[in-house]
Amino acid sequence: MEPTKKIWMDGKMVDWEKANVHVLTHGLHYGGGVFEGIRVYETAKGQAIFRLRDHMIRFYDSAKVIELKIPYSLDKLCEAVKEVVRVNGPKVDYIRPIAYYGTGAVGLNPIRLPTKVAIACMFMGPYLGDDQQRNGARLITSSWEKPSNRAAALNAKICGNYINSVLARLEAVRKGADEALMLDSVGNVAEGTGENLFMVKNGRISTPGMASGILGGITRDSILQLAPDLGFGVTERNITRSELFVADEVFLTGTAAEVLPVREIDDRPIGGGKPGPISLKIQRAFSEVTKGKNKKYAHWLDYLK
Repeated sequence: MEPTKKIWMDGKMVDWEKANVHVLTHGLHYGGGVFEGIRVYETAKGQAIFRLRDHMIRFYDSAKVIELKIPYSLDKLCEAVKEVVRVNGPKVDYIRPIAYYGTGAVGLNPIRLPTKVAIACMFMGPYLGDDQQRNGARLITSSWEKPSNRAAALNAKICGNYINSVLARLEAVRKGADEALMLDSVGNVAEGTGENLFMVKNGRISTPGMASGILGGITRDSILQLAPDLGFGVTERNITRSELFVADEVFLTGTAAEVLPVREIDDRPIGGGKPGPISLKIQRAFSEVTKGKNKKYAHWLDYLK
């Protein structure tokens, strides 16, 4: 990751190398923070941030779940996100807002601690690589499962939740795969380590529902709205692991991953072992939206100029 010029921290622009936190920061020790990942796209009208306000609403909702009080208005943080991208130049394609409990106590109770907020940006490119984006990713089913909804607030984008995903991703990498598939606490399909999952069978698209312990992805929501425009209905339902093995197509969605076809799961080729026609059609349609070529969804783009 290449350094950028500035990071917004608690209302001020700070040099990249000076954007530090104290070693006793509560959020560092206990995972008490929330974050977002937001994409920036190049369009004919210049740089545009994709679904900025929707991302930041989820940011506030996640903070509410862990009783983290963000001391800035939604409008203030949306404008701060834009300013960070402007300051750091045209190569930026990914933004990371984060809020977390600061210093003042070592115990588990953070109720009197200050909230710290930062917004960084960087160049990411294709999340899993150009080849995977074009030809499909290889997945394994992780031995690590998602916690139950009784054990964690899985529908919020909480920092501490992601150690589960880190373990699964490490397992996938060590086994030579691109990404890990995670099952929920009763053995049904949940999501990837940082992506939602869609399955295509006989021209019908299915995706796990929120009760499966998934994050309500912004890209997932975009596909739920885009698919009917292309003539495809989407059903939210429980999906078993073995259903994926006999699916015609599988694809992942996420801010970082965008729309990512899957060509193999647990050494079994999916469909023809290459991206299927519906996955590719949705991938193209999503790309047109993010590049400002679909007027119906023009409101999803916040232009910087």
